[in-house]
Amino acid sequence: MNTTASISQWDAVDFMVDFHTRRKRLGLLTETLGWIASVALFRETETQTHYLKAPTSDDRQHHKTLLAALIAEGQHLLRGVHNAGGLPENLDGIKTTDLDAVVEELRTTQLQWESDMTPPRREQILKELFDVPPR
Repeated sequence: MNTTASISQWDAVDFMVDFHTRRKRLGLLTETLGWIASVALFRETETQTHYLKAPTSDDRQHHKTLLAALIAEGQHLLRGVHNAGGLPENLDGIKTTDLDAVVEELRTTQLQWESDMTPPRREQILKELFDVPPR
């Protein structure tokens, strides 16, 4: 994938995150499902730009910014869900614990990519956990 394609993917994720984080008062369940869709698109783009190839500086900046926005919105949704006594039953089977797990997973991703972990340590962990060869 070339840099232009990569930027277009990040622009799509940026649109989704922005669209689903504006206060539109769509209802807690609708906002939560939209946020989950944004996370799924973010993860797909992350895979393409960070795991299947070395990320460019633009990739890293988009990733960092959108990850922070997704975490903030997830925490906001969690607060609303807890204040409402949980998510209503829904056809997708999404529960409060699922939402909590996605937010925690995003925080872990933030630590993975934005912490002071050295590249050799990161490569060692990826090799040990996922049998990913060093780049």
